[in-house]
Formats: sequence, structure tokens, C-alpha cells
Amino acid sequence: MQVHKEGHAILKPCNSVDPHMADAAAQSATKPPQAAVKPADQAEISAGVGDMLDSLTHKSRGPEIAPGTRIELELLRALNALHIKYINGVRGGRKLILRACDLSKLDLSGMNLEGADLMGCSFRGARLETTRLCHANLFGADFTRANLTDADLERADMRGARLDEANLSYANLAQADLRAGRVIDAEEVAERPDSGVVSMIGAMLRETDLTEVRMKEADLTEARIVSARMVQTDARQVSFTRAQLKGVDMHGAQLADADFEGASVDRASRMSANLMRAGNIAALPSKSLVDEKLALHERWVKSDGKLGTRGDFTGQDLSGMDLSRRMLAAAILKDAILVDANLMGSRLAAADLSGANLVGAKLDKADLRGADMRGTCTRGVAMGDAKSGELAGTGLRTRTADADA
Repeated sequence: MQVHKEGHAILKPCNSVDPHMADAAAQSATKPPQAAVKPADQAEISAGVGDMLDSLTHKSRGPEIAPGTRIELELLRALNALHIKYINGVRGGRKLILRACDLSKLDLSGMNLEGADLMGCSFRGARLETTRLCHANLFGADFTRANLTDADLERADMRGARLDEANLSYANLAQADLRAGRVIDAEEVAERPDSGVVSMIGAMLRETDLTEVRMKEADLTEARIVSARMVQTDARQVSFTRAQLKGVDMHGAQLADADFEGASVDRASRMSANLMRAGNIAALPSKSLVDEKLALHERWVKSDGKLGTRGDFTGQDLSGMDLSRRMLAAAILKDAILVDANLMGSRLAAADLSGANLVGAKLDKADLRGADMRGTCTRGVAMGDAKSGELAGTGLRTRTADADA
């Protein structure tokens, strides 16, 4: 691999000639051939894998397997055994180098892949629990829906990686590089369309260590960041759109131009962060103020608008609040943040919930007839026995992003 300019990596085919390799080959031409080095358990692996290992031991350096190859677990374990020897300085060891290979859905849990070169590889849906990947080259790798619970990714190069819906709970990413990066195919001289800014859309980061991580411009839309450490993290221009931040330690984090539109940010996270230069951070009203507005709204509803005031909670952060069985009919909750809010049995008929963030909210037995729910985020919402459809006498029906309910 060669890195050019800022965050660009060239993916070279296996048969490309490296001048350093050519020089090394010329110098060793007069030396007697060395016997192939095999792992101790060579007899226990298949003949095909054994033959491949034999051929690899005669190569001085460079990619071991052709880019795009599907890697099976048996081969990976054999290569990992050689890699562990390499890490420990044992004779016959060989650094693990796989470029743009397919390792999707494999169980790599507990493997030691420290310092391995896995640029552009696909780990989609793979299990990597407690896997050691510190200092590894994961440039442009795809970890979509992978389980990285308790994985060690300290100081890993993850530029341009994709981690959509990945589980990174308890993982260590301290000082990892999650900036933008693009993988370029050396033959086609073209950028891969799936590389660019690091994407962590919908990822789970519970008690994840992101200390001093460089993640400028990363996309954490709808990510759940709970009790994580983001101390001294470079999160400039990061998208936290509709994300949930709860108990996050952001002391010293750089958040200039970070986008918190529709994000739920609890008081503990706000207290630790400097949000002065962050964008679209929602107001966090006190419970007493919310109760007062709800009381005025109820008077407004019961008096047909003659008394009280219509409740307007546009863009406000009401995350985790207990609003069960409250009168919210015709209330304005446009772009409100209601993450994990309790709305069980609440009266929301004809309410404006367009663009609201309802992730994890409880809407069991709520009355949603005639409500406007276009553009709402409803992942993980409980809606058992909720009423929807036409609100009698008004001509209004529950409206969603797809179609009328």
C-alpha cells in the first residue's frame, strides 16, 4: 500500500512489481533455497490451505492473497498463526497482509491481529469480540453490522472505514485515526465509491473509549453513544444528527461545527462539553417549564382555544421525560427530541410530530389519530395498541413518511 497526499491509499494488485522486492530477489538469487516454514499444526489443516501456505512462505513481501478473495476461517487461522509468530519475533513468522479481501460473517473473536495490514477488507456482519486490532491498517475497511464488542483498536488506522450499525460497546479506540480517507484502485486509477468519510450511522458505542481519536467529519447519524469517553477527541464537523449522547465525557473535545440537529444530549454530556461552536444543539428545558407549558396547553384544548396557550415544543429536547397520559392533542412537537420518552397512553391526536426523533420512545396505547408523523425517526419505538388513522370530525388522518396510515 502507498499513501498519497491526505488520506488516499493505493490498492496495488498482487502481481505488481515493487522495485525493492526486485532488488531483494536479485541479492538472494545465489543463496540456497530455504525450506518452507509451516505452522506447528500444519498436519491438521486441509491440503489446499497447506499448499497455499507453502507458496506464501516463498514470497518475500507484499499481499499474500489476491484482492477480492473470499477468505475462509481455516485459512485465516493458519495465516494468523504465522502472524503471531511474526509479532513475537519467532523464526518463520509472517505479517498478515490481506488487501480488499472478503472476511464477512466470519467469527474472528479473540484473534490477535495486532499490526496486521487489512486495508479495504470487508468484515460485514463479522464477529470480532475481544479481537486485538491495535496498530492495524484498516484503511477503507467495511465493518457494517459487525460485532466489535470489547475489541482493541487502539491507534488503528481506520481512515475511510465504514462502521454502520456496528456494535463498538466497550471497545478501545483510543488515538485511532477515523478521519476521511479514500481507497484508490491502482489498475482502474479510480476512487472506490464506498470510501470517504468514516461512516458510523446507527452504531452502538456504549462505554467505548474514544480518547484522543481523530474523527473530523465522521458521520455518527443516529448513533447511540452511552457512557463513552471522548476526552480530547477531534470531533470537528462530525454529524451527530439524531444521535443519542448519554453520560458522555467530552472534556477537551473539539466540537467546532459539529452538527447536533435532532440529537439527544443529556445534561451530563452537555456539562462536560464545550458546545459554544457546535451547531443545531437543541434547548434542554427544565421539567418545571415543561409541566407549566403542558398545563397551559391542556387549558387551551379544553376551552377550544379560548384559554391557555397551545403547547409549542418545536426543536426542544424532551428526551427521557415522563409524558405518559398527558394531554398533547394538537400540540406542536415539530423536530422535537423525544428519545426514550415515556408517551404511553398520551393523547397526541392531531399533534405535529413531523421530523421528531422518537428513537426508543414508548407510545403504547397512545392516541395518534390525525397526527403528522412525516419524517419522524421511530427506530426502536414501542407502539403496542396505539391508535392511528382518521380523527373523526376533522378529516385528518395519521400521516407518515410512506403513506397515510
